[in-house]
Amino acid sequence: MPSLIANHRKEVLKTELKKAYSELQQVNLSFINDEEMNMCEYDWMLVDSGLEVMAASKELSRKFIKYYQGNGEYIYNLGIDNIKTISGGNAHTSYFDDGSVADLRKRTFYFEYGETSRKKCPIITVDINGYYKLPNQLGIDMFAFRPTENGKVIPLGNPSTLNDAANGSSTFTECSKTSTSSFNGMGCAYWAVTDINPEDKTKSYWKDFIK
Repeated sequence: MPSLIANHRKEVLKTELKKAYSELQQVNLSFINDEEMNMCEYDWMLVDSGLEVMAASKELSRKFIKYYQGNGEYIYNLGIDNIKTISGGNAHTSYFDDGSVADLRKRTFYFEYGETSRKKCPIITVDINGYYKLPNQLGIDMFAFRPTENGKVIPLGNPSTLNDAANGSSTFTECSKTSTSSFNGMGCAYWAVTDINPEDKTKSYWKDFIK
């Protein structure tokens, strides 16, 4: 019985992740239609207009949440001190504190700023079942995405895009059950979306990597 419950829980999270990713892509398309620029370009435009990078990120988050049904609400760093890495340690809060919003389902979206000088697009980390449902853990119910300069939204973690901060995963590729890094799990979204175990690519992320 415990294994049946665990497997059902993982299937629910897998479905929620796919839904969240699809909606992020739709929001980005709406940005392009409405603003004639994607979310990354919009963030850069705000910086170029004179806003400080973190203020621009907060403004992006406020506009972003309006595309969700019933809009949502701006929240201030809700629960960032309680976010865990995939290996169970405390996650580094600096990647969740530049704007945070919640939709009507209480799913939480945390923003990390982008900047034009370094050609870095922002990062959006989604708590796919909401802050009020545990475990609030990277790689389990929290996944990081990047709206890119070339108009896509990608899940972070693809090792082939390690050095690309505008159209790739930048330095966020870590997804390990044993690492004690406070960034561990920021690179799990790629593996979860593709359902590949990062430690054994012949196996499943959801069936074998996540317990």
